[in-house]
Amino acid sequence: MHLDRPVRKQKPISLTPLVDVIFLLLLFFMLSSTFTSFGQVKIGGPTGSGGQGAVPQALLVLDQERLRLNGNEIAETELRAKAQALQSREIDSLLVLVRGQTTTQQLVTVMGQLNNIQGLAIIVAGPE
Repeated sequence: MHLDRPVRKQKPISLTPLVDVIFLLLLFFMLSSTFTSFGQVKIGGPTGSGGQGAVPQALLVLDQERLRLNGNEIAETELRAKAQALQSREIDSLLVLVRGQTTTQQLVTVMGQLNNIQGLAIIVAGPE
């Protein structure tokens, strides 16, 4: 007994849904990714309470949006030039005091400008 069953023809597979899914995944990963570059900022801490370290020769106070270098208020755009001028006067160490509601981003921005100056030792002291 041999039964004749109808032979089913297979339809060709459509790739359109697969391409749609791939584009949706690509779009999702592109929109959910961040393309910012992360960097490291080297921060030197103050020396111990024994007083063995060198006394900083200049003082930069970072207080929210204000910068004061040795008591004189300066703009953030002038910081690099002023720090290089200090170095030309043979000042090789700078103490950065962080005060008030200063954000970490503000500190990182200032440190990024100061770390590019060769031979300038930077020490950071936080709030009381």
